[in-house]
Amino acid sequence: MRTALRAYLLAITAPAAVAALLLAFGSARAAGDPWLALILVVLAAVATNYPVMVTPRYKAHAAPAIGFAMVLLLPAAPAVALVGLGALGGEGALWLRHRRALIDVVFNTSQNILAAAAAAVIFRGITAAHADEVSAVLAGSAAAVAMYVVSTALVGVAVAMHNRRNPLEVCAEMAGAELKQTAALYVAGFLLAVIAVRNPWIAAVMMVPIAGVQLSLKRSMELRAQTVAAVESMADLVDRRDPYTFQHSRSVAEQAVRTARRLGLPEREVQLIGLSARVHDLGKIAVPDAVLHKQGRLTDEEFALMKKHPDDGADILAKFPEYKRGRELVLSHHERIDGRGYPRGLSGNDIPLGARIIAVADAWDAMTSDRPYRKALSPDIALAELMRGRGTQWDASVVEAFAADLPGVEPIQVDRPEGIVAPVLRSLGAVAGILS
Repeated sequence: MRTALRAYLLAITAPAAVAALLLAFGSARAAGDPWLALILVVLAAVATNYPVMVTPRYKAHAAPAIGFAMVLLLPAAPAVALVGLGALGGEGALWLRHRRALIDVVFNTSQNILAAAAAAVIFRGITAAHADEVSAVLAGSAAAVAMYVVSTALVGVAVAMHNRRNPLEVCAEMAGAELKQTAALYVAGFLLAVIAVRNPWIAAVMMVPIAGVQLSLKRSMELRAQTVAAVESMADLVDRRDPYTFQHSRSVAEQAVRTARRLGLPEREVQLIGLSARVHDLGKIAVPDAVLHKQGRLTDEEFALMKKHPDDGADILAKFPEYKRGRELVLSHHERIDGRGYPRGLSGNDIPLGARIIAVADAWDAMTSDRPYRKALSPDIALAELMRGRGTQWDASVVEAFAADLPGVEPIQVDRPEGIVAPVLRSLGAVAGILS
């Protein structure tokens, strides 16, 4: 762990402690029913230990719903203290079970305290000024937003520092991955608070719908993973139909992801490009073996059949919500910058950037692999071919990003137009030399 990240994680502890102390001295009221407090703390600690992977990078659990209920039910100081206690209990259990770093326990507990403090101050401030039911609902909504924003921002900065990325980009990515599920959990937390006011023991019963939201999220993520795995297995079957293209889609996906990261695209777009590249040739499942395995040049009729595979692939993917955005990349991966590609004859920036990236990775793997009609080209020759085609067949910036750190290949110097200024300066220099 880098020193700056470690310093940030520890620094969050100080404002968390200050917030807890200020709220504690600023409120003399008791925490209310001790049984309710105990139940909520235990439930929060247990929920922390059962997260669901929303994406390969982010996970969610039901603890925010319980923490939000504490903020609504209890005075500010006890609520913040109990949220911290629940987080500490849950994170401590994770530390014992998985031997996590203690600094993670400290940071996660502190960011929960700060998020709860922000929510508590906003909720109590609004309800103190306006005591009607409408104001209470608005105050609860504002508190939920504050709790989510503070928690996401603190975690997002830590992730950005760890991965050397833009914090705003990371926070946006987190929100895109988990916002709907988190909103559902906050609604469940609101209902938990409303019901627990009259009978604290019903708080335990309310964990049933909260667990239902969590289970639904888990099932949704599992179904998504199974769907992606099934579609990728279909793509692998297409590759296996031809021994020359075995592992082709995997290789294209790896190169496309590498290039997308080199271009500095947001991680969400990188993952979309990798997902699409993995199945870019899925439509070849409809191409007859006689055409797919033909060793000589394709006839016009055979090439017309081959050119249908982007459309066929996009049609197959249209049936799966997971590929809602990716199908456009699959449809466009044989388009050319000069407009002479297929199936729609798109040109320039009308071709999605992800499709332009996949096109370069696809061409590279095709050139550097054996085919029935020729042996694989050497990496140097294949790269020179990509360079010759940049700006006409392939996007020039994509080719250059692809070539910039290509493993095992000598980098090629990119010749760029020097414009008007440089020749003028050289001419003036030459004139000055003659006059002297």
